[in-house]
Amino acid sequence: MKTPTIEAFKAWAKEHQSLALAVCKAQAFAQVERERVNAYIRPIFDRYSFKNEKGEPIKKPDDLYLCKDEVLCAAYYAECDKAHREHGFRGPEGNCPGLVAEDMHRRAAAALIEAGVKLFDLGTAGIYGENRAKMLKLLLGACLIKEKKAA
Repeated sequence: MKTPTIEAFKAWAKEHQSLALAVCKAQAFAQVERERVNAYIRPIFDRYSFKNEKGEPIKKPDDLYLCKDEVLCAAYYAECDKAHREHGFRGPEGNCPGLVAEDMHRRAAAALIEAGVKLFDLGTAGIYGENRAKMLKLLLGACLIKEKKAA
């Protein structure tokens, strides 16, 4: 690990400001897109009676991985694909626009973290979970903070 000078860190932050803005825009888009998709998918989900292996009802689409009824899941996902098209999605079939947007955010954040890892010469070990969130917050803050001018 190396410790860059304050000047080097400021220069890095300025150089990567557009990437930090891309992370913020991707996050905002992913949140809005997830809400939009959930609004039209939920009624479809509610028409099905998904159950987990214990026979208990599955109450939300995020938990659908617990359902082992492949035929029922395939029918649900086919309806979702149709709904995505009806709501303007033009991506590949079998993809969810909410997940595509979330992946765009994940990729943008990963690119910023990778740039920060290179600056600090950290390698990638330990940059996951809580450490990843802290690193992202640090890098975003550094890139997006407005420096006060001396009087």
